[in-house]
Amino acid sequence: MQNNKKSLGKAVKPTAMPDLSTKFSPNLLALAITAKRTGMRLRIVDVAKALTISKQTIIKIEKGDPKVNFINVLRVMELLGLSFDITTDESQLKPADQQLGEHDDQWF
Repeated sequence: MQNNKKSLGKAVKPTAMPDLSTKFSPNLLALAITAKRTGMRLRIVDVAKALTISKQTIIKIEKGDPKVNFINVLRVMELLGLSFDITTDESQLKPADQQLGEHDDQWF
């Protein structure tokens, strides 16, 4: 008996989430996006179709291509339930009274 079901392509194999406590890098972000997508069993074409962006753009995002429009990276992250936390290096912070330069009042 022949199976009449239409093949949807290869099954998505989940990849491990990288250690997100390490220093941020474009490669870390790409690995996290890939891990989240594959963990959700979504194919690249599923994400591309849901966001109406090209499959090639998703591939570039997952490879960490720096030429990809950042808004597309954010859209993919939102779809997958990923978000950023913005932090600073505490050693580079100045006290509040030193953050303003002596000529900042000229903006008013």
